Amino acid sequence: MNYQDAAEILNRNSGVFDITTPYGKERKRLFLSAQGNICEFAKRSKTRGYPIAIDIIEGWSGMVKVERSETDIVAKFKRYASRATFPSAFVRKCLEADPTKSCYENHLTTGTRIDGEIISLKAIERYAPYAVQEFREALKERRDYNSHRFDFRGYDGSLWLKVIEKDDGYYNIGDIAAGFSKEYRGCVNGYYYLLIDDEHFIGADID
Repeated sequence: MNYQDAAEILNRNSGVFDITTPYGKERKRLFLSAQGNICEFAKRSKTRGYPIAIDIIEGWSGMVKVERSETDIVAKFKRYASRATFPSAFVRKCLEADPTKSCYENHLTTGTRIDGEIISLKAIERYAPYAVQEFREALKERRDYNSHRFDFRGYDGSLWLKVIEKDDGYYNIGDIAAGFSKEYRGCVNGYYYLLIDDEHFIGADID
C-alpha cells in the first residue's frame, strides 16, 4: 500500500482500522501525527503513540476503518452531557436524546464524520493557553467571550461563549451556548464543536 494513500485515509480520520497484511488481518488504532507520520496509538492512550515504519505500511494491502454504531455515538453524547455543571439547551437536548436514533435524527448534529469527536480544553491549551484561561474564566463567571484566532494543528482555532438573555422556546435565560471552531487557514469553513461539559467540546457540524 502506498504510504501517501494510507496517510490520506488517516487525515482527520484517526481511529480503529482493520489492516490486511501479508500475514493476515490485524486491528490497530491509528492516527496521523502533526508531522504527517502514520502512527499507532500507545496502549491505553488517546493522545500518544509511535510512528510505523514505511516498509511495514507498504506491505499492507488494505485498511478499513471500524465504524462505531450511531447509537453508540448518541450514548457518548449523553454520557458527556451528564457531567456538565452549567445550564445549556444543547446539553438538555443531549440528555433527552433517544438512544435508538442517530445523532442526526436526534438533531444533535448535521450528520457528519466528526459526530461525537471530542476535543478537550486541555488539548487546545497546548496551542492557546491564554485563550483557554480566558474561556474558563468566562464560563465560571457566566459572561460572553470570543477569542482571537490561533493556530491549532494547522487550522485556525477559536473559542466562543454566549450567555442567553431571553427565553425563546429553545434557550432559557442564563443558558450557556459555547463552542470551538477549527477552520481552514484564512477561511470561514471548517469543523465545529459544541461545549458539552465543563472541559470538552463535541463534533457537531462541518461547513
